[in-house]
Amino acid sequence: MTAAATPPLWSVPRDWVGERCFILCTGESLKPQTKIVPRLKGRFIAVKHGVFTRPDADVLFLSGERTEAISRAIVPHYTGPHIVVRGWRPADQIWGQTVPGLMTRIKRVTRTKDHEHLTAYPNHVGGYDSGTSAIHLAYLFGATEIVLLGYDMRGGHFCPHPMQHPPADHFTRHMSVLPALAADAKAKGIRIVNCSPISAVTCFERQPVEAFL
Repeated sequence: MTAAATPPLWSVPRDWVGERCFILCTGESLKPQTKIVPRLKGRFIAVKHGVFTRPDADVLFLSGERTEAISRAIVPHYTGPHIVVRGWRPADQIWGQTVPGLMTRIKRVTRTKDHEHLTAYPNHVGGYDSGTSAIHLAYLFGATEIVLLGYDMRGGHFCPHPMQHPPADHFTRHMSVLPALAADAKAKGIRIVNCSPISAVTCFERQPVEAFL
């Protein structure tokens, strides 16, 4: 693969049918939960810096915006099989120059225009933010129970981040589609549980993370 090549879209395999998937987002609430994360059992999608809490996650998920700058700090820590990128810019392949064999693990999906329903296309994810896109990704893998950590939609990140404290209007936009998405997931028999004790999101079931130990 040349430096300017763009991988084809990846059809997500349904390898997790009926399983539980934890999604490790980067909200402040993840920090006090970091000691619990290694004790959890199931599939894992680490969203960006969430990989620091679970380097062996089944998936490291990166969105396309500022991917190269973010990836330099986190990709070398990842030991799992799949790096899934939402969107793609050829310059991001600089990763392959510093981490041997990395390019064989990178998969590309794109974003659907319908953010209010779980996606029906195996190479598309919905959601205005990375955490919500990861919900779609877990669904495509076949997970029927999706557990969210660090899904705060308020405040800052649990670790140093290029945008340490996102503007409030970002969260407002990200959350605008969640009530419809929650209703669609329920209709499809998908249980989504939010384990962030400080989350601004109220449309998903709430549980303490200890309930999943």
